[in-house]
Amino acid sequence: MSLILKLLLKAAPLLLFLLVSRAVREMFRTQQGAGRAYDRPPEGDRQGAAGPRRAGRRDPYAVLGCPPSSSDGEIKKRYRELLGKYHPDKFIGQDLDADFVELASKKFQEIQEAYEAIRSRRGF
Repeated sequence: MSLILKLLLKAAPLLLFLLVSRAVREMFRTQQGAGRAYDRPPEGDRQGAAGPRRAGRRDPYAVLGCPPSSSDGEIKKRYRELLGKYHPDKFIGQDLDADFVELASKKFQEIQEAYEAIRSRRGF
């Protein structure tokens, strides 16, 4: 009985620290994203509409090369520029390696996924 009491007394500061750190983290999380719901991941299971997040998925704003503070028009413009640059049909007619065309297709797909993620977050 005294052994259990000693263990609880030694673990109490650690448990108290854990509870306080979680409370502070939640407080900052709610203050940080109070105004812009589209800048944080969806609530709930932390998964997007396309399913679970893959480990290699990048920030959609970084993929498009624009900051989160960009307007909807700027994001659409950047999206269209990148589509024209990396569209696979543009490279198929040229005598390029199949690996290069596959890489362009993957980049094209990544751009489309990033744009869809931003669109679904912002609702445009």
